[in-house]
Amino acid sequence: MKNSKLLSLSIALLVVFLAACASSQNNAPQQKTEHPTKAPVGSNNLVRVSIKDFKFAPADVTVKVGDSVEWTNEDSAQHTVESSDGTLKSDELSKGDTYKFTFEKTGKYNYICGIHKSMHGSVTVQ
Repeated sequence: MKNSKLLSLSIALLVVFLAACASSQNNAPQQKTEHPTKAPVGSNNLVRVSIKDFKFAPADVTVKVGDSVEWTNEDSAQHTVESSDGTLKSDELSKGDTYKFTFEKTGKYNYICGIHKSMHGSVTVQ
């Protein structure tokens, strides 16, 4: 008898819990995202950045979602392209090597050369 009451109470609590969960999901406000996440039609431009004289040139570029940036090492020293959040992470680039990245999300991506930390640049994606 005691087990039967415990089972009935457990089932009743489960039914109440499931009903509350279903009710809260139906009443949840819908959020609309205003930021584009996919490249607009025709937006797949390539922006080139040179690595020369231990500088990124141009150091700061602005692109659209879906555009690519290509870095080319023109120095005799090796360089990298790295962002602190890990989005950008090239191998070591020797003279003539390139690193290309296509940006799919809006935001500002600050980056450095991981070998020469005084070298800075940024890509702003609109």
